[in-house]
Amino acid sequence: MMRRRTLLLTAIVLAGCIDLSTDPDEIVAIQFQELPWPSVVAGDTLRDASGTITPLAAILFDAGGDPTTGDVEFLSQSAAVQVVEGDYVIADSEATGTVNLLASTPGIQSNFRVLEVVPAPDSMDVDGTIAPLRWVVPDDPTSNTSAALGARVFSNAGDAPVGVKSWIVNFVLEVEGVPVPVGDTTQLFLVGDNGRPSWVDTTGAQGSVSRRVRLRIAPGLTPPDSAVVLMHASYRGVPLVGSPVRLVLPIQPR
Repeated sequence: MMRRRTLLLTAIVLAGCIDLSTDPDEIVAIQFQELPWPSVVAGDTLRDASGTITPLAAILFDAGGDPTTGDVEFLSQSAAVQVVEGDYVIADSEATGTVNLLASTPGIQSNFRVLEVVPAPDSMDVDGTIAPLRWVVPDDPTSNTSAALGARVFSNAGDAPVGVKSWIVNFVLEVEGVPVPVGDTTQLFLVGDNGRPSWVDTTGAQGSVSRRVRLRIAPGLTPPDSAVVLMHASYRGVPLVGSPVRLVLPIQPR
């Protein structure tokens, strides 16, 4: 048990600030929990993946490394957002840009959490063209991975459409009409630009997001002629216009 508490305190130091104390019941660390969503829409309240308004959260720890209770205050370093009712974030209707948030308890402050203020997303569409995946034998990860298949998330609230950054997009890979289970890397699966399996991502500065398809060639596995990548995004729990974006990837021997 003592080893577990020692490791926990080490992790807390990395996640927030710590104040050494001789009183085992005194609060010595605060951990600012992950934000429910990486961005908040201008004029709206911070929400989670389902579109539900969600408060900020933090955990306090005593000198023994155990969670404890106490007063927590959440602060914004920008007038672009306000923290109301103690732990709810509301963005100014005219605001954009990056905001630093922190959690505080008397004498201790957490590390920052970064929140983006963005225009309301309302649609998404294909971004770029689709090049066939031309596979080789024996299996080669570089050759047997497709070019990036992309989409963009847009806001049409202004005079012209603009890309919405820091918006979460979920991906589904289908083969012959059947979704490939998340985590299944037997033959066909989705990867990021780094080649690692990935089924969710956040849009970049221009609202763009992409995934690649990795085909693993192995004895007894026959490559399909194509695969379908579905890209889903929503706001307030409602799918954006155009969501899911459906991209059909031809798969052919080289």
